[in-house]
Amino acid sequence: MKVKTSITLSQEVLAAIDKLHPNRSEFLEKAARSYLRALRRAERDARDRALYEKYAAELNQQALETLEYSAYYNEEDERAAR
Repeated sequence: MKVKTSITLSQEVLAAIDKLHPNRSEFLEKAARSYLRALRRAERDARDRALYEKYAAELNQQALETLEYSAYYNEEDERAAR
């Protein structure tokens, strides 16, 4: 459902919108939706970053163990191939 509203913008912004799009309302709605998506993405990224930071030491240790395990078996395979 669409709701009529009134906003105040500078003449420069309106002129720029008018050059880019024939329908101001449609342009502003698309811009607002895009900005809202960007805000949600930034919030999600911040939560993800916080989790990575919280578990970084544990994740790094698991990665090192995986690399050591992999290196061990690669060395075994090389010896067996000789």
